[in-house]
Amino acid sequence: MSTMAKRSYRQNCALALAADLVGERWTLLIIRDLLVGPKRYSELSQSLKGMGSNLLAARLRELQAAGIVDRQRSANGAHRYRLTDAGRALEPAVLALVRWGLRHVPAHDENYYHQDDWDLVALKAAFDPQRATGDRLVTQFATAGLTAWVEIGNGGMRYALGEAQDPDLTVEGTVEDLFVTAKRPEALLSSGSKRNLRRFMDAFAL
Repeated sequence: MSTMAKRSYRQNCALALAADLVGERWTLLIIRDLLVGPKRYSELSQSLKGMGSNLLAARLRELQAAGIVDRQRSANGAHRYRLTDAGRALEPAVLALVRWGLRHVPAHDENYYHQDDWDLVALKAAFDPQRATGDRLVTQFATAGLTAWVEIGNGGMRYALGEAQDPDLTVEGTVEDLFVTAKRPEALLSSGSKRNLRRFMDAFAL
């Protein structure tokens, strides 16, 4: 019997049944990391500092048994964990929690660990489709801390780690640099127009 089954609320309620699967400590953070993209076990372990290796392994087994996560062997033989369709269906709930946190838990502790790719999930949570007007616009973040691209346009947004083909903007900084710390965001541009940068930034309620 899995750890989750032992801790069952034993309530015939959709919320309680969902909480049995994803309400355990660290579980939503594993899902957050995998929303960014598939990860090797070592990458998850690095991101989830403070989570013991045995507990991470147990949570991954439970999520696989529940059909939320699966494990793939890549071309080089390494295993990577990724969300299944059922796992990706949790994204709206995760984004809603992130939005709530941005609004109601604004305190920031500089002593806490932070990973720049988490901000891609926060950026999607802050995305406002009504503000994302105009044609497709691709922004490349290119720093040692974050190599990823974000596409907005026609009321939608998507992102991925890695490099985009022919981005409209290249930002030499992280999401936090662009939206929080930079006094002059345009100074982070290494390619693209200030007008497009403003259109990109205006698509997010930050």
